[in-house]
Amino acid sequence: MMYSSIRKYLCCLFGLSVVLLMAACSGSGESAASEAPASPPPAAAAPTSPASTLKPPYPIADSSQVQTLPGGIQLYIIEKGSGAIPKPGSHVFINYHGMLTDGTVFDSSFERGAPADFALNQLIKGWQIGLTAVPTGSKIKLIIPPEYGYGPQGSPPNIPGNATLIFDIELISTY
Repeated sequence: MMYSSIRKYLCCLFGLSVVLLMAACSGSGESAASEAPASPPPAAAAPTSPASTLKPPYPIADSSQVQTLPGGIQLYIIEKGSGAIPKPGSHVFINYHGMLTDGTVFDSSFERGAPADFALNQLIKGWQIGLTAVPTGSKIKLIIPPEYGYGPQGSPPNIPGNATLIFDIELISTY
């Protein structure tokens, strides 16, 4: 019982640190160049298949194609890339669209029109597990249980406590 409480507390702290990091990097107008490379490596040419024009939310055409990853995280590969698979200590350059189970969008780099650059080990655990399971160039949908997202505290005001999170992610590059 105590282990579960400690684990939840640590998940809460981790989630809060991710939110604060994201706010510091995107909301202040200041550059985070001292912490991250000046610019990510150029993205590979976009694939020309019909799925490459797909915008979020990505549909799940065949639910039998959903893979269950550790922790109950569900992964659906919309389009499988052919590049390098991110490693736990690497950076990822991605487009993403985050939603609650009721369809409410709480964050979207697609809507901002600019991909995001993150150190993988500073993201929520669900992203760490999901993104290290697919190669660069992939378009995926991740369904993340609360304990691998923001936990019981959520990320106010947009993400309530114990929320299951749905992310449509385009993994552009890793380095």
